[in-house]
Amino acid sequence: MISMVDPAPRFQSEEKSRDGAGPSYSPTDNHFAPMINCARNMGWFGVGLGIAEVLMPGVVGSLTGVRNKRLLRLYGLREIVTSIGVLKSEQPANWMWARVAGDVMDFATVLEGLASSDESRADEAAMALVAVAGATLTDLACAGALSTAAAVES
Repeated sequence: MISMVDPAPRFQSEEKSRDGAGPSYSPTDNHFAPMINCARNMGWFGVGLGIAEVLMPGVVGSLTGVRNKRLLRLYGLREIVTSIGVLKSEQPANWMWARVAGDVMDFATVLEGLASSDESRADEAAMALVAVAGATLTDLACAGALSTAAAVES
């Protein structure tokens, strides 16, 4: 039967589902949402970045223009917690939105370094701003897609 919503039903995955019943053909199955792999990859990226911020705040600070080591360690813990949430959750949309909120905090912190009168610190902050913008856009895309899939599912 042809659906009014999706005239050409697509198969989301040919893999077996978790219960072993066979492949999932449901377009609302959030486990096979289009951005789930992207979210998982961003989760692993966040774990790595968080570990670096916690264990080597001086190195991260010299690359980003952020000189407050205590703040970098706190941001690292936040990064690890939200990333583990993304990796462990069956429906990681909310955890991805938490990552986006953290990206906004990172963005504001790096902007402070950009406004610095120290030219080398401002240069470091400008480069970090590009990296934060890229991560933020990726997190936004993942969070949006996962939220849409979750909304359709419910």
